[in-house]
Amino acid sequence: MEITKKYKLFYALMNVNFLGGIIVIYYLAKGLTYAQIGIATAISTIGFFLFEVPTGVIGDKVSRKKSVLIGLALFPMGTIILLFLKNFPMLIAYSVITSISVTFISGSLQAWLYDNLKYLGREREYRKLMKDIKTITLPLSAVTVVIGSFLAQYYGFRLPLILKLILEIMMIIVAISIPEYEFKKPKVAYHIHVLHSLKELMKPNIFWLIVVAITVAMSINQFRQYFEPYLGNILAQNLKTTIMGTLGILGLVEALVKAIPRLVGVRLKEKWSAFAYSIAPVSIPILTALSVIYRNPIFIVVLGTIATIINTAFSFNFGIELQTRIPSEKRATIISLYSMVSALVMAFFYGIYGFAVNRIGLAEARLMFALALFAVGLAFKGAQVLGILKEPLELKHLSGN
Repeated sequence: MEITKKYKLFYALMNVNFLGGIIVIYYLAKGLTYAQIGIATAISTIGFFLFEVPTGVIGDKVSRKKSVLIGLALFPMGTIILLFLKNFPMLIAYSVITSISVTFISGSLQAWLYDNLKYLGREREYRKLMKDIKTITLPLSAVTVVIGSFLAQYYGFRLPLILKLILEIMMIIVAISIPEYEFKKPKVAYHIHVLHSLKELMKPNIFWLIVVAITVAMSINQFRQYFEPYLGNILAQNLKTTIMGTLGILGLVEALVKAIPRLVGVRLKEKWSAFAYSIAPVSIPILTALSVIYRNPIFIVVLGTIATIINTAFSFNFGIELQTRIPSEKRATIISLYSMVSALVMAFFYGIYGFAVNRIGLAEARLMFALALFAVGLAFKGAQVLGILKEPLELKHLSGN
């Protein structure tokens, strides 16, 4: 099988998602609280912070493929814990194992793919290949999350979790079959390599791009965090049922809000894609605030759909732009450093947000955090319009510079 087809198959398996956001309802059904879920999410993101750079260096100095395989081998362990979830400590264990596995994969997978294409003289195909991958994975994710939601509603959560475990084993088999061409290890020592990568990260054209990307990530995560129980409670009131009776509908909503719009976001024409990228820092918090001000289920779904399209276009352009700005020999480590910083910020965000929801209520916390993130996004847009951040935030891979 041709190498790009193997990558497409691998990404397809990796993006099959039988539970999606309704996993939060699984946690709640097990007796866990929003605060405990927030703490577990924060611990998971702290895990990203602690392990991103060491695992990224492993990807740069040992092997990108081996790093990915280690991460894939850890996934089934976490799913087994999830299958037998009974209490808060088990949720913490699952969060820690998952965070470690993701860090082994995060920086190395993209570096492995990009450098393989570069070795073959096909690095210009990267944007098109990622579009093709998204075109496959996003509809697949949408279909499987709906299937998983109905399976969970009628047969319980155990069946979709077992299917998840089977797919994780299949991912390992496919990854083993993908080659790693001419891997070049950096000759400098571990700490020197990290310092050089950090110095590269602190360059203005990379630093400010990453700062804005983290802000947008916080905004979309704030829209999505506890979205299923938020909408589920509104639906349950309207339909006069319980939140468990809305799982199938929530699966359909997740496909509409999170999966299908991503395909639209990726396939946007370059002009509209760049426009969505430019408005993401301010538009996503506005959409979150509107979802609280007017609590109509259909209106909320429409807002979520728009937010996902905008965020997808932003993330797609950011990912390609970042790859083109960083040197190959530091690629995995720089991406891991970015993920590490992002994880630290998200850890504080999830922890504080979880306690805020417990303290003042889900709707009130959504509105308060949305307004705060809007103010931050507005500051960045102002700096860009004034020319202060114009060059760092410009999409050079589209302009040809």
